[in-house]
Order: sequence, then C-alpha cells, then structure tokens
Amino acid sequence: MTIEKDDAPRRSRGPVIAAGLLGGTLVVAGGLYVAAYAMAGDNTPKNASVDGIAIGGMPSEQAVSVLKKELEPQATAPIVLSADGKNVSITPAAAGMTVDYEATVEKAGAGKSWNPSHIWNVLRGGQELDLVTTVDESAVKAAVTKAAPTFAKQPKDAALAVADLKPKVTPGTEGAELQVDEATSKVVSAWRTSTEVAAPLGTIEPELTTAEAEQVAKEQITPLLSGPITVKTTNGKSFPVDVAVLADATTVKAENSTFTVSTDMKKVWSGSQKAIGALKLAKGRDASITLRNGKPAVVPSVDGEGIKEAEFVKVVQPALNKTGAERTVTVKVEKAPAEFTTEMANKLGVKEVTGEFTTYFPHAAYRNTNLSRAAAGINGTFVKPGEIFSLNKTLGPRTAANGYVDGYVISGGKLIKETGGGISQSATTTYNAAFFAGLEDVEHHPHTLYFPRYPAGREATVYYGSLDLRFRNNTQYGVVMQAWVNKSAPGKQGSITVRVWSTKVYDKVTSTEPAKSNFTTGKTVESSDPKCEYQAPIQGFDVSYSRLFHKGGSVVKRENYFWRYHPGDEIKCKTGG
Repeated sequence: MTIEKDDAPRRSRGPVIAAGLLGGTLVVAGGLYVAAYAMAGDNTPKNASVDGIAIGGMPSEQAVSVLKKELEPQATAPIVLSADGKNVSITPAAAGMTVDYEATVEKAGAGKSWNPSHIWNVLRGGQELDLVTTVDESAVKAAVTKAAPTFAKQPKDAALAVADLKPKVTPGTEGAELQVDEATSKVVSAWRTSTEVAAPLGTIEPELTTAEAEQVAKEQITPLLSGPITVKTTNGKSFPVDVAVLADATTVKAENSTFTVSTDMKKVWSGSQKAIGALKLAKGRDASITLRNGKPAVVPSVDGEGIKEAEFVKVVQPALNKTGAERTVTVKVEKAPAEFTTEMANKLGVKEVTGEFTTYFPHAAYRNTNLSRAAAGINGTFVKPGEIFSLNKTLGPRTAANGYVDGYVISGGKLIKETGGGISQSATTTYNAAFFAGLEDVEHHPHTLYFPRYPAGREATVYYGSLDLRFRNNTQYGVVMQAWVNKSAPGKQGSITVRVWSTKVYDKVTSTEPAKSNFTTGKTVESSDPKCEYQAPIQGFDVSYSRLFHKGGSVVKRENYFWRYHPGDEIKCKTGG
C-alpha cells in the first residue's frame, strides 16, 4: 500500500504561537518595570509631605534633615502635667515616645526599591504621610506614675471636740490623687501637638467627714450640753449637775473611722461634790485615836447620810442625752456609815509605848521655839496600818508664817542661819523612837557633820522639799505619836521626847554600839565674810551599827546601817584693819 505525503499527520501550531506571545509580553513588561524603576529614582516623590512639611523631590538625607528641623523641637519638647499650681515635666524620649525620621522618609518613597508599591507611589507623585513614631505606653505610664506623688494630697479628717460648753466641729478636707491611666492617655495624645496637659485628679474622701462630725455633734453633744441635769433627792432637796461639769467630763475620740463621745461619770460625780455639799446633809465622822491626858483615846465614829456614787451614776447617766423635762432625775439619800468605825479603832490596839527617845540641846531661844513647834505638829499624829509617816508632810514648810524662827543649819560643810534651823533634832528624836518601835525605815538622812549630842550614825536631818524622814507602820496595829519639849534656860539644857504608842510585835528592839573607824580631820580656813562666825573643827569618821529585833529570847531579825561623816573645817574670821 502506498501512502501519500499529504496524508501524513500534522502538529498544531497554536501553543507555540501562545508561548511566543507570552514571552514577548513578559519581555515588554519587564522592560517597562525596569523603565519604571529607573524613572522612580532615589529622591522622594514630588508630592510627598509629612505633617504638612513638603519633602518632595529631596534625597533621603535632605528630607530627614528638613523633618528634624521642623518637627524635632515639638517632638522633643517636655510635656508639662499641671494641676493646682503644681507641675511635672515629662521628657518624651525618656518616657518611650520617639520619632524615626529615616523610616518616615523611606516610607515616603525615597531611595530605590524593586517593590511595586514603592515604584507606583513614586510614579504617581507621593502623598501626605504621618511620622513613623514609637510609643511605649508602659514607659509613659511609668513616667506618669513617678510624677503622681507631686499631685498627691492627703485628706484631712474632720475633728470634733467640746469647747466653751458646746460642740466644736473642725471641717475635714478632701485629698487628691493623680489618675494615672487617664493621665497616661492624655500625655500620649498631647505628644507633638501640645506641651501642657491638665493633670486629671481624683478626690479622696477623709475617713471622718465634716458631715459625720456635724451629725454626732447634733445627735450626741448638743443634747448633752443643752442644760444642767436637775437631781432631786428623796429628802425633798435638789442640786444641779452643771453643764460645765458635763463638758469637763466629756471627751471625743476618733477611732474605727467614727467619732466616739464618752462622759466620765467619775469626773461628773467628783465635779458635783460642791453642789451635793450645798445640800447640808448630815456629815459622818470616822473614828480616830488621839492623846487624852497623855494617853491614847478613841474618838468614836459618827454615821452620816449621803448619796452613793453608784446611785448617782445610775440615775444621771441615762439623762445625759435627754432634753427638757427628761433632764430631771431623783436619787436616794441613804445612811452613810463611817468608813473607819469605833470598833475598827478599838481593834487597832493602841495601848502601850513601843518606842521612845529623848535628845538634849544647849540653851538657845531659837531651839526652844522651833522644836516646840515641831513637837506640837508631831503630837497626836495617827498612823494606820500600812500608812507612811512623813515629817515634812506633818510639819509643813518651816516659815515665819508657820511660827518658825531663824536658827543654824548645815550648808556646804558649815553652819549658816536659816528659818527653821535646829528642826533636825526633832527628826533625829522621831527616827530613834520609830527605830526602837521596830517600824519600817523608808527614808532617813544622817547629817554630813557629826554632833556629839546625837548617837553616831543613828540620827537624821530634814530639809523641806528635798530631805525627809519617813517610816511605814508595817504592823497590824495603829500608831499614835506623842511628842513634847522641855525648854532650855540659861545654864540648863532643854530636851525633846518622842514616844510611839501601839502594840508590841517584838519583845524588844535594840541597837548595837556604834563602831567608829577611818577618822579624818578638816583644815583651817580664814574667812573675810562680814557674816563670818567662828566654827570649831569637827572630826569625820565612818560608823556602823545594827538594829536587832528580839523575840522569845533570840534575835530574829537584824538590819545593818553604815554612814560616813565628813570632817568640818575650823573657820576663823579675819578682822578688819
């Protein structure tokens, strides 16, 4: 079989033509893209601008320089937070707010790029752009938080008190604090547009407000001080509890975020005693023990009538916050037995002399006067079990008004004249009487210089306001002091005796013989003082002794004592000439 040439199969040329056309198109497009890239060039598009600043047709470096010159002052200017006359500057860069000028210019279209959008932007002439910025809000908030204390204002609580017999309210004031989140937002918004931001402040209410103070004043204090409380008694009399008494006893405290008003009823009771006294209720009298014909005698107690504190408080307290007729109450007048009854006094066993001592003194008119005044003060003093006897309290100040005259006292190692001089002899005598009565020695001070008329070491001096003689009645029995003076006369010694009446606890109380040692002598001093008086030398030494308590034939207790006497200088007076 023969095959003709024209009958052979033929291949289609369509795909070949299509491929040729596509290739041609790509070549053309590529040429155009390259041409467009070339046309875009390095400069910014002709219409490019940033925040109204034209940078079209500029190289990158120039565009960056222009933007910095125009926008940098505003972008770096501190932003001032201000409120109530207080200001804080926040530096943008330090607070995390910065501008990237290079990135802004690049975004505007400067420089070459194969990116189609870049080429297209350039070819169409560019546009208005925003600055490329970085805002670190956490850094801005940190800067604002740091500024917050400047605007902080602590609130001040209102105060409430009682003054001039009425409530006094001192208004409170609100505090303030910076609202950090809102301030942060405002600072970010103001950046590059404004340099001042009104600091947003929030108020802080005080814990105790003026309204609370005024309410408590109205509801509690005003009624309390609305007038006196009239207290009627069951015997037909009456007395007022004055507003001044109520005001003095009332306090206002701020605690637990509220005001607490309290009235001290003990002070109200105490402050009403003068008004109660005006009722002239029958007064009772405690029993006492005194000296009668030289011996202790019981002065019987007498019952009286009165108002008990508990009953007073019971009826008055509910009326404190009442007004009008409700401020009148009634209290019972009751029998008021003596606190220290005749029976109690009889049981105290003041029946025998438990201690006695006598000292002697050379004749001197001032000694007779001052020691007689002292003895009169001591005589008849009653000391209950547990009480402390004080010679200074018993005698009071040694002044001319109290009957004392000038006499000699030791001052600075020498004898000088002073009102009440010589009174220390009563202290020595009282000390020894209490010593041998076995009473507790609370305070005593021997002289700094030794006087031979006193037992060495076992003596005492007093000086009002500084040196005292005190002993405690440490027994279960009462103590009554007895004292008298036998006055001196020219050529005749005087004496003072102090006696303690009670009941003996020990068979006897004795003293060891004072042991002297370490003798010292002073010096001779010449004085030109116009008031100079000759003073003989006085020897100094150490002395020790013991108080012995005897019972059942044995010493059951011992107290040891020690004292050091200073030497007294011999003082000679210079004569003029």
